[in-house]
Amino acid sequence: MKRPSAISGYEMVAIQMVYFGASAGFIYPSLLIRSTGDAYWVPVAVWAAAALLSSWLYSRMLARLEGGKLIAGLCSSIGKVWSFLLILPILLFLGGAMIVLLRAFSEVITMTMLPTTPISFLNGMLLAPAALALAGMMPIVRSARVFFLVTILCSSALLLIGLSNINWTLGSPWLRTSGDFLGNKRFYAGSFLWMGFVLTAFIGPYTAKSAKRSWKSYALALCCALPFIACYIYLPVLTFGKDLSRHLTFPFVSKMDAIYHYWIVFENMTAMFVSVTMLYVLLILALKMHALGESFQLMMPRVNAALIYGVLLVAVYWGATAISSWRVVEDLMIVTVGLRLYVLFVFPLLGMAVLILAGKRREKERAL
Repeated sequence: MKRPSAISGYEMVAIQMVYFGASAGFIYPSLLIRSTGDAYWVPVAVWAAAALLSSWLYSRMLARLEGGKLIAGLCSSIGKVWSFLLILPILLFLGGAMIVLLRAFSEVITMTMLPTTPISFLNGMLLAPAALALAGMMPIVRSARVFFLVTILCSSALLLIGLSNINWTLGSPWLRTSGDFLGNKRFYAGSFLWMGFVLTAFIGPYTAKSAKRSWKSYALALCCALPFIACYIYLPVLTFGKDLSRHLTFPFVSKMDAIYHYWIVFENMTAMFVSVTMLYVLLILALKMHALGESFQLMMPRVNAALIYGVLLVAVYWGATAISSWRVVEDLMIVTVGLRLYVLFVFPLLGMAVLILAGKRREKERAL
């Protein structure tokens, strides 16, 4: 019997863990450290609770698809024009997220490993994710299962090594918080880390059972990722202190660069971290491009898939190359906060309302 959803529980966990790995290690720590001067785990816990709420809303919406895909369900309920207007912020979010992720990782490579290599050349790594996205969802899922097993071991080893040369007193206060992060724009700019479930909502058919299973798998992945996220944030602080960490562009990358032990076979821990993160990033770029490409395919079924992905490849590459500096990347993450909040909370509520009303309308038609 064919499964109603293309993604099993384990595959969902693998995809979400890879998503956290691609987003948490090099962009998120700087934003969160600069968002508050109190305990860092509190804003993390707030966003984790918000992510669970958002993913639950999405799961309730997906449960009403009756084995169909989200975009197709919306189109059959309110038509293509209104569906396009409803998902337009999501399409913009996915495209912008790809541009920022690609440009940010190219910046990391430039700063740590290849300082003389042009950004335009490094952005060419997008070719591999584009080819994987065009191949379909199952190749991405199989890659995620392999990458998850490899990268989780490497990331765990790096974090364990990172526990050396730390001063626990530098992390205080451990419990006190004034809630100052709620008024800081960088707290909201870090919302991208908690949007993994949004991607999987657009890449497969769902039933009530598969939607519930996917939400449980996401919750499990989130709980497993929290220790990694905490290490990415706290290890630089426990090494350099809060004041210096606030001024570092990539705090955890700087932490890896500060590690030196004669008994470690690989001397350049930064290169190891960047290499592992590259696997995360390439897979998530493929996942985002597939979600974006499949959305356009459902909206424009007559257009050739290769053409859609080709246009997306050129657009994302041009966007990432056009960004002039890291400051622009940070500004983009801040100015698009409203877009991400819409995707996290407003869209699933609107989508649920649309699907509920459409279901009631169909029931009345059957009764007649």
